[in-house]
Amino acid sequence: MSLTGFLNTSLPFLLKGLFATIYLALISGVFAMIIGIVVGGFCVRSKIFIIRKLTALYVAIFRGTPILSHLFIAYFVLPSFGIRLERWQAAVIAISIYNGAYITEIVRSGIEAIPKGQTEAALSMGMNHFLKMKLIIFPQAIRIIIPSLVGQLILLVKSTSIVSLIGVFDLLKSGKELINASGWNPLIMYSIVAFFYFIVLYPLYVLSIRIEGKLKISYKIKRELT
Repeated sequence: MSLTGFLNTSLPFLLKGLFATIYLALISGVFAMIIGIVVGGFCVRSKIFIIRKLTALYVAIFRGTPILSHLFIAYFVLPSFGIRLERWQAAVIAISIYNGAYITEIVRSGIEAIPKGQTEAALSMGMNHFLKMKLIIFPQAIRIIIPSLVGQLILLVKSTSIVSLIGVFDLLKSGKELINASGWNPLIMYSIVAFFYFIVLYPLYVLSIRIEGKLKISYKIKRELT
């Protein structure tokens, strides 16, 4: 196909797939963050035994199994139990819950890195668990976990590439359809698809490096002052 043909037909179709991927990643990322913050910030350290055990089980299962299995369960297995999900719904649920387990561990580790004296000070001021986390712990923990969170979001965007296996239209599926419909060379088309993924992910990678660098400088200054 000529350059003109690519710009007029293939590129708009690829961009449509790219925007679909970005939209899927944004929606799934928001839900994964909510899951990670709620479960990692509150359920992991809950005073209720069963909640702590269920949280640990959730994290162990989803971190110890491939995301593809959860995608297939959401779309192919749940209908056997009367739960029918649209392709997009299954994709968002699988990606969100899977990445939420990793974010849960990131949040948990960040909170545990905060000195226990901060928690004791909050309790001495009469704060309940919610206020303690909101006003004292989270603002400090977020500085620690931001680089890891950005790294996990990069992995989340990459994980969206599997949704084409259940027929969800995304960047990878748009490339496949162009190969089948227009006779594109697979090596060339998949290279273009990979380049589009790179365009989306590279800014996040740079952001992660810069944040990590600034945090190291801030930590070094604090150590020198103390």
